[in-house]
Amino acid sequence: MLLALIARWVLVAPSIARIVVGSILALPFALAAPFLYARHRRTYAWLTLALAPPLVLGLTEAVANPATRVWSSLFVCIVLAAFVVLVAYLRATRSASPL
Repeated sequence: MLLALIARWVLVAPSIARIVVGSILALPFALAAPFLYARHRRTYAWLTLALAPPLVLGLTEAVANPATRVWSSLFVCIVLAAFVVLVAYLRATRSASPL
């Protein structure tokens, strides 16, 4: 869903800058997909950090562009939901630490 929203942002007003930024935003998720299916914990951990730039994009679009407030609100909600899911998985699969 997140990749679809990034693609929609690029396709609304295509320009070289939007294509480059959209590619940079989508690249971590495209690279992480096979490792997410393999359930590598480190991928879940670094993917939480990769959610920061899309979050900034969504918040910036919500403030700066009134025409895209619906899209950006949905985008921010999806990013936050993805963050919650990633952190929940990391917490559920952590090993018990010795005291």
